Amino acid sequence: MPPRPKTVTAGQDPVVVFDGAMSSKRLPHESRIFNLELTFDDHHPHLLKTREQEPPEHFHYFQDEFIQVLEGSVIHPFGKERLLLTPADGEVCIPPYVRNNLIPGPLSEDQKTTRFLLSGPAADSNYMLDLIFYENYYRYLDQAVSGNESIDLIQVLSMFDAGASGLCLPWWIPFNMTISRVLGIVVGRWLGGLLSYQPYYKE
Repeated sequence: MPPRPKTVTAGQDPVVVFDGAMSSKRLPHESRIFNLELTFDDHHPHLLKTREQEPPEHFHYFQDEFIQVLEGSVIHPFGKERLLLTPADGEVCIPPYVRNNLIPGPLSEDQKTTRFLLSGPAADSNYMLDLIFYENYYRYLDQAVSGNESIDLIQVLSMFDAGASGLCLPWWIPFNMTISRVLGIVVGRWLGGLLSYQPYYKE
């Protein structure tokens, strides 16, 4: 059975998750469908764990995604490179079909928080990254972590499929991104739909 959210949180701003370790605030943008200011509490135990076990890399099908560090730094795997981004780098574009994720940069006693902007334009598709995707994804992960629950792969694939995104498979697998996209459609969309999973919840 798909997971059932426990509290109603839809539309809250900012979205605060992981016991205050991370928050996201909506900002207006004249040409992009989403523009979020994300803040990390660098020394929070939940953020410290991401330095030991990084989140899986992902990629997007249709949309450019833009990141701009405002305070602190982030480590950004970018394809086969690994970049350390700071405010001096300005806005960086992540094109479709580029492997990526984000974790806070090196710890510093002087640096307590990391802040950055994450934004992107609309896609010519019903499936895309938008504010609903990010809020639901962050809330779902927060629910799983706070409840010591395992991550439901079908639920994650359902969310990522709706956000026109895929979880990256290992480099050495031939056609790994094509396989990942097919898994999102077959397992996340079709099988998940048959099992009553939803990509998004009001909660």
